[in-house]
Amino acid sequence: MTAPGARIPVPLLLLFTMVFWGAAFSVTEVALRHTTPAFTAISRGLLGFVVLVPFLRLFGSRLPRTARLWGFAAAMGLGGTTLSLAGLAEGTNRAGPAIAAVLLNTAPFWVALIGRLALGERVSALRALGLAVGFAGVLTIILAGGSASGEDVVIGAALSLVGALGYGCAGLLVRYLVLTGETFDVVGITAAQFLCGGVLLIPYLLLSGDLGASDWGSPELWWSIAFIVVGAQVLAYLTFNIALTRWPGSRVYPWTFLAPVVAIVIEAFRGHLPGAWPTFGMAVVVAGVVIVNLPSAEAPAVAERPVAEPAAG
Repeated sequence: MTAPGARIPVPLLLLFTMVFWGAAFSVTEVALRHTTPAFTAISRGLLGFVVLVPFLRLFGSRLPRTARLWGFAAAMGLGGTTLSLAGLAEGTNRAGPAIAAVLLNTAPFWVALIGRLALGERVSALRALGLAVGFAGVLTIILAGGSASGEDVVIGAALSLVGALGYGCAGLLVRYLVLTGETFDVVGITAAQFLCGGVLLIPYLLLSGDLGASDWGSPELWWSIAFIVVGAQVLAYLTFNIALTRWPGSRVYPWTFLAPVVAIVIEAFRGHLPGAWPTFGMAVVVAGVVIVNLPSAEAPAVAERPVAEPAAG
Protein backbone atom coordinates (compact mmCIF):
# COMPACT_ATOMS: atom_id res chain seq x y z
CA MET A 1 0.00 0.00 0.00
CA THR A 2 1.25 3.47 -0.88
CA ALA A 3 -0.18 6.74 0.45
CA PRO A 4 1.10 10.32 0.68
CA GLY A 5 0.91 12.40 3.84
CA ALA A 6 2.52 9.83 6.13
CA ARG A 7 4.00 12.56 8.34
CA ILE A 8 0.78 14.56 8.66
CA PRO A 9 -1.05 13.82 11.93
CA VAL A 10 -4.32 12.02 11.30
CA PRO A 11 -6.36 14.58 13.28
CA LEU A 12 -5.15 17.33 10.93
CA LEU A 13 -6.10 15.22 7.91
CA LEU A 14 -9.59 14.70 9.30
CA LEU A 15 -10.11 18.32 10.36
CA PHE A 16 -9.17 19.37 6.83
CA THR A 17 -11.75 16.92 5.46
CA MET A 18 -14.53 18.03 7.79
CA VAL A 19 -14.18 21.73 6.97
CA PHE A 20 -14.68 20.99 3.27
CA TRP A 21 -17.50 18.49 3.85
CA GLY A 22 -19.30 20.77 6.26
CA ALA A 23 -19.15 23.71 3.88
CA ALA A 24 -20.20 21.51 0.94
CA PHE A 25 -23.82 21.30 2.08
CA SER A 26 -24.50 25.01 1.74
CA VAL A 27 -22.34 25.34 -1.38
CA THR A 28 -24.28 22.49 -2.95
CA GLU A 29 -27.48 24.39 -2.20
CA VAL A 30 -26.00 27.37 -4.08
CA ALA A 31 -25.22 25.16 -7.08
CA LEU A 32 -28.76 23.80 -7.03
CA ARG A 33 -30.13 27.27 -7.71
CA HIS A 34 -28.62 27.01 -11.18
CA THR A 35 -28.58 23.30 -12.09
CA THR A 36 -29.96 19.89 -11.15
CA PRO A 37 -28.94 17.70 -8.19
CA ALA A 38 -27.80 15.05 -10.68
CA PHE A 39 -25.35 17.43 -12.35
CA THR A 40 -23.79 18.39 -9.02
CA ALA A 41 -23.41 14.72 -8.13
CA ILE A 42 -21.94 13.56 -11.42
CA SER A 43 -19.61 16.58 -11.47
CA ARG A 44 -18.05 15.42 -8.22
CA GLY A 45 -17.42 11.96 -9.62
CA LEU A 46 -16.31 12.54 -13.21
CA LEU A 47 -14.76 15.99 -12.78
CA GLY A 48 -13.11 14.77 -9.60
CA PHE A 49 -11.44 12.05 -11.65
CA VAL A 50 -10.39 14.56 -14.31
CA VAL A 51 -8.89 16.88 -11.67
CA LEU A 52 -7.06 14.12 -9.78
CA VAL A 53 -5.58 12.06 -12.64
CA PRO A 54 -2.98 14.66 -13.71
CA PHE A 55 -1.58 14.63 -10.17
CA LEU A 56 -1.05 10.87 -9.95
CA ARG A 57 2.53 11.13 -11.17
CA LEU A 58 3.22 13.94 -8.69
CA PHE A 59 2.26 11.60 -5.85
CA GLY A 60 4.11 8.66 -7.42
CA SER A 61 0.74 6.99 -7.81
CA ARG A 62 -1.09 5.11 -10.54
CA LEU A 63 -4.53 3.75 -11.30
CA PRO A 64 -5.27 0.14 -10.28
CA ARG A 65 -3.52 -2.43 -12.45
CA THR A 66 -5.63 -5.52 -11.71
CA ALA A 67 -9.26 -6.43 -12.33
CA ARG A 68 -9.61 -7.26 -8.64
CA LEU A 69 -8.62 -3.75 -7.54
CA TRP A 70 -10.85 -2.22 -10.20
CA GLY A 71 -13.66 -4.32 -8.71
CA PHE A 72 -12.96 -2.80 -5.30
CA ALA A 73 -12.82 0.66 -6.90
CA ALA A 74 -16.20 0.03 -8.55
CA ALA A 75 -17.73 -1.06 -5.23
CA MET A 76 -16.20 1.94 -3.47
CA GLY A 77 -17.48 4.16 -6.27
CA LEU A 78 -21.00 2.74 -5.98
CA GLY A 79 -21.11 3.40 -2.25
CA GLY A 80 -18.84 6.38 -1.69
CA THR A 81 -19.57 8.24 -4.92
CA THR A 82 -22.83 7.11 -6.56
CA LEU A 83 -25.04 6.51 -3.52
CA SER A 84 -23.44 9.07 -1.24
CA LEU A 85 -23.39 11.86 -3.83
CA ALA A 86 -26.90 11.19 -5.08
CA GLY A 87 -27.98 11.12 -1.43
CA LEU A 88 -26.15 14.39 -0.78
CA ALA A 89 -27.56 16.14 -3.84
CA GLU A 90 -31.15 14.93 -3.43
CA GLY A 91 -31.05 15.07 0.37
CA THR A 92 -29.81 18.66 0.36
CA ASN A 93 -32.35 19.64 -2.28
CA ARG A 94 -35.30 17.95 -0.62
CA ALA A 95 -34.53 18.09 3.13
CA GLY A 96 -32.23 21.11 3.41
CA PRO A 97 -28.48 21.36 4.10
CA ALA A 98 -28.55 21.02 7.91
CA ILE A 99 -30.81 17.95 7.94
CA ALA A 100 -28.89 16.30 5.10
CA ALA A 101 -25.60 17.03 6.88
CA VAL A 102 -26.68 15.24 10.05
CA LEU A 103 -28.29 12.25 8.32
CA LEU A 104 -25.46 11.67 5.85
CA ASN A 105 -23.09 11.66 8.79
CA THR A 106 -24.81 8.74 10.50
CA ALA A 107 -22.20 6.68 8.64
CA PRO A 108 -20.25 6.01 11.89
CA PHE A 109 -23.21 3.96 13.12
CA TRP A 110 -23.26 1.87 9.94
CA VAL A 111 -19.48 1.48 10.09
CA ALA A 112 -19.63 0.22 13.68
CA LEU A 113 -22.39 -2.28 12.88
CA ILE A 114 -20.98 -3.61 9.61
CA GLY A 115 -17.43 -3.49 10.96
CA ARG A 116 -18.53 -5.74 13.82
CA LEU A 117 -20.23 -8.21 11.48
CA ALA A 118 -17.73 -8.21 8.62
CA LEU A 119 -14.38 -7.27 10.17
CA GLY A 120 -14.84 -8.61 13.69
CA GLU A 121 -14.55 -5.24 15.46
CA ARG A 122 -16.12 -5.64 18.88
CA VAL A 123 -18.71 -3.17 20.19
CA SER A 124 -18.98 -2.65 23.96
CA ALA A 125 -22.31 -2.22 25.76
CA LEU A 126 -21.59 1.48 26.28
CA ARG A 127 -20.80 1.94 22.60
CA ALA A 128 -24.03 0.11 21.71
CA LEU A 129 -25.88 2.53 23.99
CA GLY A 130 -24.26 5.42 22.16
CA LEU A 131 -25.39 4.01 18.84
CA ALA A 132 -28.98 3.66 20.13
CA VAL A 133 -28.95 7.25 21.38
CA GLY A 134 -27.57 8.43 18.05
CA PHE A 135 -30.25 6.66 16.06
CA ALA A 136 -32.92 8.08 18.39
CA GLY A 137 -31.65 11.50 17.43
CA VAL A 138 -31.80 10.62 13.74
CA LEU A 139 -35.42 9.49 14.10
CA THR A 140 -36.26 12.71 15.93
CA ILE A 141 -34.84 14.76 13.07
CA ILE A 142 -36.81 12.77 10.49
CA LEU A 143 -40.11 12.99 12.41
CA ALA A 144 -39.62 16.70 13.02
CA GLY A 145 -38.81 17.33 9.37
CA GLY A 146 -41.72 19.70 8.86
CA SER A 147 -39.56 22.53 10.19
CA ALA A 148 -36.63 21.87 7.84
CA SER A 149 -35.70 24.21 5.01
CA GLY A 150 -36.39 21.64 2.29
CA GLU A 151 -39.71 20.86 0.64
CA ASP A 152 -39.78 17.03 0.69
CA VAL A 153 -38.13 16.08 3.95
CA VAL A 154 -39.15 12.41 4.28
CA ILE A 155 -37.82 11.39 0.87
CA GLY A 156 -34.76 13.60 1.31
CA ALA A 157 -34.03 12.04 4.70
CA ALA A 158 -34.37 8.50 3.29
CA LEU A 159 -32.01 9.28 0.39
CA SER A 160 -29.54 10.84 2.82
CA LEU A 161 -29.54 7.66 4.92
CA VAL A 162 -28.94 5.49 1.84
CA GLY A 163 -26.04 7.80 1.00
CA ALA A 164 -24.67 7.38 4.53
CA LEU A 165 -24.79 3.59 4.23
CA GLY A 166 -22.98 3.64 0.89
CA TYR A 167 -20.40 6.10 2.15
CA GLY A 168 -19.73 3.96 5.21
CA CYS A 169 -19.32 0.77 3.20
CA ALA A 170 -16.84 2.49 0.88
CA GLY A 171 -14.62 3.29 3.86
CA LEU A 172 -14.92 -0.25 5.19
CA LEU A 173 -13.64 -1.53 1.84
CA VAL A 174 -10.53 0.61 2.31
CA ARG A 175 -10.09 -0.89 5.76
CA TYR A 176 -10.56 -4.40 4.34
CA LEU A 177 -7.79 -3.82 1.82
CA VAL A 178 -5.51 -2.56 4.58
CA LEU A 179 -6.28 -5.42 6.99
CA THR A 180 -5.78 -8.12 4.37
CA GLY A 181 -2.45 -6.66 3.30
CA GLU A 182 -3.65 -6.00 -0.24
CA THR A 183 -1.15 -3.99 -2.29
CA PHE A 184 -2.90 -0.86 -3.52
CA ASP A 185 -2.27 2.81 -4.11
CA VAL A 186 -4.56 5.10 -2.10
CA VAL A 187 -4.49 8.03 -4.53
CA GLY A 188 -4.92 5.77 -7.55
CA ILE A 189 -7.82 3.80 -6.14
CA THR A 190 -9.48 7.04 -5.00
CA ALA A 191 -9.29 8.35 -8.58
CA ALA A 192 -10.69 5.05 -9.86
CA GLN A 193 -13.48 5.28 -7.29
CA PHE A 194 -14.44 8.70 -8.66
CA LEU A 195 -14.48 7.41 -12.24
CA CYS A 196 -16.54 4.30 -11.49
CA GLY A 197 -18.98 6.17 -9.27
CA GLY A 198 -19.35 8.96 -11.81
CA VAL A 199 -20.11 6.53 -14.62
CA LEU A 200 -22.74 4.84 -12.44
CA LEU A 201 -24.34 8.25 -11.95
CA ILE A 202 -24.98 8.73 -15.68
CA PRO A 203 -28.43 7.03 -15.59
CA TYR A 204 -29.37 9.27 -12.67
CA LEU A 205 -28.33 12.30 -14.73
CA LEU A 206 -30.33 11.17 -17.77
CA LEU A 207 -33.46 10.38 -15.74
CA SER A 208 -33.38 13.38 -13.44
CA GLY A 209 -34.58 16.12 -15.76
CA ASP A 210 -33.67 18.60 -18.46
CA LEU A 211 -30.09 19.86 -18.18
CA GLY A 212 -31.06 22.57 -20.64
CA ALA A 213 -32.77 24.29 -17.72
CA SER A 214 -29.37 24.84 -16.07
CA ASP A 215 -27.99 28.35 -16.01
CA TRP A 216 -24.65 27.52 -17.64
CA GLY A 217 -23.63 31.17 -17.83
CA SER A 218 -23.88 31.76 -14.09
CA PRO A 219 -20.54 32.49 -12.37
CA GLU A 220 -22.18 31.39 -9.10
CA LEU A 221 -22.80 27.94 -10.59
CA TRP A 222 -19.20 27.45 -11.66
CA TRP A 223 -17.50 28.70 -8.52
CA SER A 224 -19.73 26.44 -6.45
CA ILE A 225 -19.01 23.44 -8.72
CA ALA A 226 -15.28 24.22 -8.53
CA PHE A 227 -15.40 24.25 -4.73
CA ILE A 228 -17.43 21.07 -4.58
CA VAL A 229 -15.18 19.16 -7.01
CA VAL A 230 -11.74 20.35 -5.89
CA GLY A 231 -12.36 20.83 -2.19
CA ALA A 232 -15.21 18.63 -1.04
CA GLN A 233 -14.44 15.78 -3.43
CA VAL A 234 -10.77 15.50 -4.42
CA LEU A 235 -8.96 17.01 -1.44
CA ALA A 236 -11.41 15.87 1.21
CA TYR A 237 -11.71 12.27 -0.01
CA LEU A 238 -7.95 11.95 -0.39
CA THR A 239 -7.28 13.03 3.18
CA PHE A 240 -10.13 10.89 4.48
CA ASN A 241 -8.99 7.74 2.66
CA ILE A 242 -5.41 8.33 3.81
CA ALA A 243 -6.69 8.56 7.39
CA LEU A 244 -8.48 5.22 6.91
CA THR A 245 -5.18 3.56 6.04
CA ARG A 246 -3.78 4.63 9.41
CA TRP A 247 -6.73 4.47 11.81
CA PRO A 248 -9.62 1.97 12.04
CA GLY A 249 -12.98 3.04 10.68
CA SER A 250 -14.53 3.12 14.16
CA ARG A 251 -12.04 5.85 15.05
CA VAL A 252 -12.10 7.77 11.76
CA TYR A 253 -15.82 7.97 11.01
CA PRO A 254 -16.95 9.63 14.26
CA TRP A 255 -14.99 12.70 13.11
CA THR A 256 -17.59 13.15 10.39
CA PHE A 257 -19.97 14.56 12.99
CA LEU A 258 -17.92 17.76 12.90
CA ALA A 259 -19.23 18.35 9.36
CA PRO A 260 -22.82 19.05 10.47
CA VAL A 261 -21.49 21.56 13.00
CA VAL A 262 -19.86 23.48 10.15
CA ALA A 263 -23.00 23.17 8.01
CA ILE A 264 -25.35 24.30 10.77
CA VAL A 265 -23.19 27.29 11.66
CA ILE A 266 -23.18 28.34 8.00
CA GLU A 267 -26.95 27.93 7.77
CA ALA A 268 -27.43 29.97 10.95
CA PHE A 269 -25.38 32.83 9.49
CA ARG A 270 -27.59 32.63 6.40
CA GLY A 271 -30.66 33.07 8.60
CA HIS A 272 -31.93 29.45 8.42
CA LEU A 273 -32.14 28.60 12.09
CA PRO A 274 -33.30 25.04 12.85
CA GLY A 275 -36.51 24.52 14.79
CA ALA A 276 -36.71 23.19 18.33
CA TRP A 277 -37.23 19.51 17.53
CA PRO A 278 -34.53 19.30 14.81
CA THR A 279 -32.18 21.08 17.21
CA PHE A 280 -33.06 18.59 19.94
CA GLY A 281 -32.50 15.71 17.52
CA MET A 282 -29.11 17.07 16.53
CA ALA A 283 -28.16 17.38 20.20
CA VAL A 284 -29.21 13.77 20.79
CA VAL A 285 -27.12 12.64 17.81
CA VAL A 286 -24.07 14.48 19.13
CA ALA A 287 -24.65 12.97 22.58
CA GLY A 288 -24.66 9.54 21.00
CA VAL A 289 -21.38 10.23 19.26
CA VAL A 290 -19.82 11.45 22.50
CA ILE A 291 -20.85 8.23 24.25
CA VAL A 292 -19.51 6.11 21.38
CA ASN A 293 -16.12 7.81 21.67
CA LEU A 294 -15.71 7.73 25.45
CA PRO A 295 -12.50 5.90 26.51
CA SER A 296 -14.62 3.57 28.61
CA ALA A 297 -16.59 2.65 25.49
CA GLU A 298 -13.61 0.82 24.03
CA ALA A 299 -14.14 -2.93 23.94
CA PRO A 300 -11.67 -4.97 26.03
CA ALA A 301 -8.60 -5.92 24.08
CA VAL A 302 -8.55 -9.43 22.67
CA ALA A 303 -6.03 -11.36 20.65
CA GLU A 304 -6.07 -10.04 17.11
CA ARG A 305 -7.71 -12.22 14.53
CA PRO A 306 -6.74 -11.02 11.06
CA VAL A 307 -9.35 -10.75 8.37
CA ALA A 308 -9.29 -13.89 6.25
CA GLU A 309 -7.40 -13.60 2.98
CA PRO A 310 -9.49 -14.26 -0.12
CA ALA A 311 -8.99 -17.63 -1.74
CA ALA A 312 -6.42 -17.67 -4.50
CA GLY A 313 -7.61 -17.86 -8.07
